[in-house]
Amino acid sequence: MSYLVCYKCDVYYEVETEEEIRGLTHCECGEKLYFFENLEDSYGDVDSEAIYEALSEVDDAFIDLEETSATKPGEINNGQGREKLANGKTYTQKKASQYEQIQDHGQLLTYAGVIIFIISFLALLTTLNFIYLISTLAGVLLSVYGNNLINKGKEEGYSWQKGNKGEIIVADCLDTLPEDYFVFNDVKLPGKGGNIDHIVIGPTGIYVIETKNYTGKYRIKGNQWFYYKNGHPTEIKKNPGTQVRKNTQDLINFLNQKDISTRGSWVTGLVALICPDFRVQETPQNYRVLLPKTVPEYIMNGKKETNTELLGKAAMALEPYSVELTFTRG
Repeated sequence: MSYLVCYKCDVYYEVETEEEIRGLTHCECGEKLYFFENLEDSYGDVDSEAIYEALSEVDDAFIDLEETSATKPGEINNGQGREKLANGKTYTQKKASQYEQIQDHGQLLTYAGVIIFIISFLALLTTLNFIYLISTLAGVLLSVYGNNLINKGKEEGYSWQKGNKGEIIVADCLDTLPEDYFVFNDVKLPGKGGNIDHIVIGPTGIYVIETKNYTGKYRIKGNQWFYYKNGHPTEIKKNPGTQVRKNTQDLINFLNQKDISTRGSWVTGLVALICPDFRVQETPQNYRVLLPKTVPEYIMNGKKETNTELLGKAAMALEPYSVELTFTRG
């Protein structure tokens, strides 16, 4: 069972099929309904009234942008005055936190095992007792199991922790965009398995951003990605470029279903690559690979979109599916 929530009336509607979701877009009061797979997700730490007020201003924010913007075109605002609306943790944050909890659990079990071993072993030295022997062995096994959990948390959680740090770096860079840009972090489109790291909507269009925090040597030639180990290149089949192109197409399909046109190059795919040694030897097709600090400038230097009404509609359509939204009130 899924739910559509009206924050203004503080009511919800139960929905079961995609047809019901598409057919029921507004509450009886006339306000937009927001989709949640679980009703408790709609509660969160977010100020419901703040969400309602902020999004009611989205359409106005795309009208006469150059006159209303406090930041001149091409000028970075250093993130000043941006507000953030968050509904829980991002998917990457949850996975990183999950493995941190596994490590913490492993440490507790290891400590408990060591204590049980010491106490039981000392008791065994004074009194040869079968129970003390079993307790001593149990302490050893508990310590070994706890240590295995620690190693598992470190090994399997390493990539998630790196990914989380990378997404934070890119999100901070995106927060330097002028006030007429809306930044959506961790967007999960309905019916899609994966999440989109970042989506930016502003006067130069819509940008789908895939963040990768890599170490090593990488070379990008068109749509081919190569990883160099000991001087030998290995092609990466499932590379970030493939992922960002898929995410871009998924977003285009989602917006088209909402009757929001995406003709031409209105939606642009970007890979924000955090890596000390990478080179773009040949520009990829349909997306760009950039350092995080250069992403805001690239976005601002894009061609101005004329249909600001559609940009506003796109922002309104995406908000229910984003874990975090940053914006500047006009």
